[in-house]
Amino acid sequence: MGIFFLYLFIASATPLFLWKEKRWLAIAGLPLLIVMWIMSGFYVADLLTPETHTFFMVLFSFNVLLAHVAAIILYVKPEWWKRFATD
Repeated sequence: MGIFFLYLFIASATPLFLWKEKRWLAIAGLPLLIVMWIMSGFYVADLLTPETHTFFMVLFSFNVLLAHVAAIILYVKPEWWKRFATD
């Protein structure tokens, strides 16, 4: 459960990192984050049906994937292009 909330907070911080360079991506992710937090409350209270639990896990996984893609776009990609531009 601790890892779940750790990823929940990481995914929630993603729009903050994206806000300066990729504002459109940060704004696009906000509705997903709001739904994810609402559904996590239902998850903790054990009020999810099997269908909504599946939807929540897919949404959660998508948000975590978006956080990783954002990290690659912001931090890895610029260094990667610099490395190949100087060769």
